[in-house]
Amino acid sequence: MMNILITIDGPSGVGKTTLGTLLAKEFKSNFFSSGKLYRTIAAYLVHHPKSSVNDLSLLIDHKLNIDLNGISYKDSELYSKDINAKSSEIAKEKVVRNKISESLKLLNDKLTNGLIIEGRDMGSVVFPEADLKIYLDASLEVRAKRRLQQSNESETLEDLQKRDINDMTRIESPLIIPEGSLYIDNSNIDMSEVLNLVKENLKLQ
Repeated sequence: MMNILITIDGPSGVGKTTLGTLLAKEFKSNFFSSGKLYRTIAAYLVHHPKSSVNDLSLLIDHKLNIDLNGISYKDSELYSKDINAKSSEIAKEKVVRNKISESLKLLNDKLTNGLIIEGRDMGSVVFPEADLKIYLDASLEVRAKRRLQQSNESETLEDLQKRDINDMTRIESPLIIPEGSLYIDNSNIDMSEVLNLVKENLKLQ
């Protein structure tokens, strides 16, 4: 068991969740996806259109369960066209990003067996002091195929391209390659090879 903090940044559909899950198993640690927080907030606002982001109480317990104003959502409830669009919209808001950043830092403080966390600004903004920062990348075409399967065909290549532009050009915490991160393009390699690259990098540190 290792009390290690690893961040995985990168664009949508690149395999961050798959890699994070494998690393958590390898190190008997915890894996969490920050995107789930954005989708949870988006789902809440879609279902409660009169609510304000300023009134949201966001908590993550030590078992990685999310509570938003007393409501929890199943993963299957977080993927739809409306939630995809709302998630991209609120990701631009500073108050939302601050709430999520704060909740993630509190989560890391609660855990005693480490955290592997993926997102768009985990290594660049939320956890710049991480033991290892990874930037995972792949071609748009490869990512679009993966994303279509993950989102039950609710997110097309064009949707993904638009999300990339939004992520990279927003004012608040744009998607960048974190300073000092391990860059891996997995367009033409499988996840087992990516895992080996990460493990080798950790040995060298």
